[in-house]
Amino acid sequence: RASPAAREHTMATRFAKAVAARVGSAAVLGGGVRAARGAITAVGKRLPELVPPLEFPSRIEPIAAGSSSIDNDVYDDDTVGSSWHSDDPTDQLATLQLLNTARIPYFDRVWRQQLGLPPGRPGAYLEVGCGGGIATVALASLGYQMTGIDPAARALDEARAPARARGLA
Repeated sequence: RASPAAREHTMATRFAKAVAARVGSAAVLGGGVRAARGAITAVGKRLPELVPPLEFPSRIEPIAAGSSSIDNDVYDDDTVGSSWHSDDPTDQLATLQLLNTARIPYFDRVWRQQLGLPPGRPGAYLEVGCGGGIATVALASLGYQMTGIDPAARALDEARAPARARGLA
């Protein structure tokens, strides 16, 4: 079994390759983590300035209609819905797959540390707003007992297929 540092290096290399495919930079492939950071910075310079959303007054009260710019209906769209688990890095939701190479090992490490979890990762976990289950399926593959919920029926349908294919559902 690889050490945590070796696993993180492997994940960084995979991320660098994915970024290279996305931005077309051959230099990223040979450069590892530094090159990946450089490519991410380059991609960031091409994006419009992102402004964080306003904080909602309460996290437990219903959100008033029209107070959020999130359009959950897009996840029921057939074109977007079919791209949740696509291997094509140019598909609409491909960025989420790229993020998994960094976020899933991070979540796993932090949760195990903060919750004091043994290797079996006991307990039940809920992902609210799971969409197509990209993170839910990845975490379940590590041994977490995951349940995902989402208001978009099409997204949930897309989440079930990879979960079944991996014997998780």
